[in-house]
Amino acid sequence: MKALRILIAPLALFAGLAAQLAQAAPAGEITLLTGRGTATSVDGAIRTLAKGDPVYSGEVVNTGASSYLNIKFADDGFILLRPNSRFQIENFAYVKPEDVAKKPVQPSAPVINPAGPAAASKPMAPVAQASESASVSRAFFRLLKGGFRAVSGLVGHVDRSEYSVSTPVATIGIRGTDYVVVMCDQPCAGDDVVGNAVPEGKAVDGLVVGVISGGVFVENNAGKGTELGENQYLVTLPDGKQIRLPVEPKFLRVDPIPNPKNICQ
Repeated sequence: MKALRILIAPLALFAGLAAQLAQAAPAGEITLLTGRGTATSVDGAIRTLAKGDPVYSGEVVNTGASSYLNIKFADDGFILLRPNSRFQIENFAYVKPEDVAKKPVQPSAPVINPAGPAAASKPMAPVAQASESASVSRAFFRLLKGGFRAVSGLVGHVDRSEYSVSTPVATIGIRGTDYVVVMCDQPCAGDDVVGNAVPEGKAVDGLVVGVISGGVFVENNAGKGTELGENQYLVTLPDGKQIRLPVEPKFLRVDPIPNPKNICQ
């Protein structure tokens, strides 16, 4: 009998673990990958991604050089990451309205800030703190490096507090939108449009946001925000200053990010 109890204990533990894994619904799926991409889980485990692989809330997705990675999320939203990007699915969940009454709210997994203590010490813009009061569905993302083009899904269309993208210098909210976000590096800072609008060298580590359709709200870490509509572009500098650009930056025209809803492998 004692031996039987010893055998049953690990079996019960395994069954409980299996049940927890079964409840962890993917946030989305990789629909395109050119080159190399990886996902880092909240416990630090790294896995290599391939087309068709799931990605989960809390994971950090990385793209290599010359690598594009497209994610289709459970709410039919899309995010296409540029090469050399680092992007966290900070807190994502989607429950169909008809299922809200049926499905109890599950506590979200703890989120580890992969950018380190320095980034964690920066104040978060109010729109990024909406998870405290958000409904069952939510889509909170964090861009740590690089850039992406996104077409928002069902989350955030009714309640804007359900959706935000945070970066080191600003936080972005949406209202049914196709938009681009790029953390500015040297080529971006040397762009004719950006360079003429921003003092020399000041754009590096800033944030370029543009709207293809719909609209966004870009709020700096001091709480100052700017609304952007269709075909409008904005640079938010590391010191929080926000500068509207007269036209789309040249680097985005020369190397445009395709519409993530229309591309395939």
